[in-house]
Amino acid sequence: MIRFAGAKTVVLLVGMILLGSAVADEPRDHSSSIGTWKLNLKESIAPQGRQFNPYTVVLRRADDMLDFSYYGVREGKPFNFVYTAKADGVVRDLEHGIKAAMIRLPSGNYEARLWLPDGTYENKFCQLAAGGQQQICLATVTEPDGSVVFFKQVQDRQ
Repeated sequence: MIRFAGAKTVVLLVGMILLGSAVADEPRDHSSSIGTWKLNLKESIAPQGRQFNPYTVVLRRADDMLDFSYYGVREGKPFNFVYTAKADGVVRDLEHGIKAAMIRLPSGNYEARLWLPDGTYENKFCQLAAGGQQQICLATVTEPDGSVVFFKQVQDRQ
């Protein structure tokens, strides 16, 4: 299980770019999450027994299309990729053997469904926090053995 921890962390991060668009009771502005976001390690809660690696996501578009670049570390080496596709729920092949289905919800937020080559499945939702300077992402990860773990990631606007 440990040998996949780095890959799981990277996949968990993919969903983070699927950002909420506004705070509750305010008009929805789908461009408000556009920009550069960095993982806040102090405020995030990694899955039990794991640690998150630092990363940055640059989100260029978040409407019916998602367009972002991820810059991070995997197994001690730089790990980067780009995602540009519709948020229509279609499962797509990403780099490094990852599959993803991104869904734009009626609220303007996004759901990310991610599958790793080892059979791990992640389901993630992110919301822009009041003030627009942080995003809070909550998710579950289903391991290949069927066990489920929770995590929380907090991203700071750069």
